[in-house]
Amino acid sequence: MTPAGRSDRVRAKRSLSQNFLVDGNLRRRIVGCLEAEPGDRVLEIGPGHGELSELLVGEVGDLVLVEKDDRLAPLLVELWGARPDVRIVHADALDLDLSELVAGTAPLRVISNLPYAITTPLLFRFLGLRPLPARIVVLVQLEVARRITAEPGTKAYGALTVGIRAVADARLAFPVGRRAFRPVPDVDSAVVVIDPRADPPPPRELEALRVLTRAAFGRRRKQIRRILRDAPEFSLAPGQAEAVLGSVGVEPDARPETIPTGTLLELARRLRPAPGDGGKGGGPGAS
Repeated sequence: MTPAGRSDRVRAKRSLSQNFLVDGNLRRRIVGCLEAEPGDRVLEIGPGHGELSELLVGEVGDLVLVEKDDRLAPLLVELWGARPDVRIVHADALDLDLSELVAGTAPLRVISNLPYAITTPLLFRFLGLRPLPARIVVLVQLEVARRITAEPGTKAYGALTVGIRAVADARLAFPVGRRAFRPVPDVDSAVVVIDPRADPPPPRELEALRVLTRAAFGRRRKQIRRILRDAPEFSLAPGQAEAVLGSVGVEPDARPETIPTGTLLELARRLRPAPGDGGKGGGPGAS
């Protein structure tokens, strides 16, 4: 029996945010976005009944399926457990060392119909994989897709946008209506294609960016100079705030949602605490 023929054998669990994709044409379009080659290694999180997996079995060099559901993992083993090019891991993806799981020299690609409840942590787990994936294709809530791909100056632009755009390029490939799923969710979805950069900023700079974005977008209605003065992470004096903002070309009265990701990253570099400064921002020129 094919995965599509199993769609009613195991019902979706609300506790696992499961919504199974039942539209065959959409499944093919999603897998097509991955642009997987025969020698690639593909990691799929939450394969469910194998709706996407069946289009990848035999088409890639190594397919790794991670399924948490106690009812679905045995079905995947029944389907493909005997194949040497398919590995089925019955576990919670958030508990695994994913980098160890997919270690090797083959190009890595990731695909997932992401559970709504854990979309953000899984996205950043994917972006932390080593080796870096050549491409990540995810099916997410439409609202989340818009946040990932938002441009500065829009309401959707925020910490999630910046966190992903600092290390990858992202685009909304196409929307997916809610009726393509069973059970039918309350919201529409979209496919997002994420291409990680080969030379992302080092971890210390990404951590500095996270500190800045948490402070800034937690106070997104305030001017950036006020944020740098008031946020305990920085507590800059007025002159320091204006000076460091001027050094990266940001107007002191700008609001966080208007500042491009690259500029925020450069600002975070300059605000990163210097050795021995007690944990406060180093001000202009700090490194």
